[in-house]
Amino acid sequence: MKFQQIRGATVKINFSGKTFLIDPFLAPKDNYPPLPMCHFPDKRWPTADLPLSIQSITDGIDAVILTHLHPDHWDGFAAEALPQNIQLFTQDEIDAQTVREQGFSNVDILSANGTKFADITMFAIECLHGHPETTQKYYDISGLREKAVGIVFTSDKEQNFYLAGDTIWYQAVDKAIKQYQPQIIALNAADAQFTDSGSIIMGLNDIKQVCSAAPKAKVILTHLDAVPHAMLGRKGIKKFIEDNRLQNQAIVPDDGEILQF
Repeated sequence: MKFQQIRGATVKINFSGKTFLIDPFLAPKDNYPPLPMCHFPDKRWPTADLPLSIQSITDGIDAVILTHLHPDHWDGFAAEALPQNIQLFTQDEIDAQTVREQGFSNVDILSANGTKFADITMFAIECLHGHPETTQKYYDISGLREKAVGIVFTSDKEQNFYLAGDTIWYQAVDKAIKQYQPQIIALNAADAQFTDSGSIIMGLNDIKQVCSAAPKAKVILTHLDAVPHAMLGRKGIKKFIEDNRLQNQAIVPDDGEILQF
């Protein structure tokens, strides 16, 4: 398996001979105005450039996976760049209908019971995109859905890979680790927050929980240094890894970096 960090939650993986582009967010740096209701309300975003051209990012892909349709996971630049007949997977029929309305014709839905693609089976895993009692008002104000999905990739040719998606640590994440025993795990770990929402994706304590639950897995930390509501970046995570002696388990790739397992 190859894992390429693009930017933020956007990654490109080659798994069992198929190349997936996940959560393409392809706007140029500073394209969008600051996010209100967050701790850094003056930052335009994305806060980093793409490390590669859009063409090189989209070249050679067999399928696109959208874990949800928040604009830092799927934007107009990605919709314009991708061929409208590309195989595309979404978390549910609501998201599928949205991308069909954008002109995409080959859209399937990820299932908890397994979705086949060539010799790969992908299992949809629930996410908790922040605690509803503190986050729902922000989703309501923004008009965005709170629902997202993670995916476990399996194949006879590969180690199990769990892309946790936009979630905090909770029982469904623990259950997926116990059930599928992934040897490779990718966590969205920027500890993104709004003013009083609490974490809506993983932070340091969540990373520690995952590393403890899957001590033999390699844990890739992603979704870093790209969005203005992030409370945690690569520098802070690397210090945490060193302080907790997780150097043999946790990996923090730079934008554009390719990891091979």
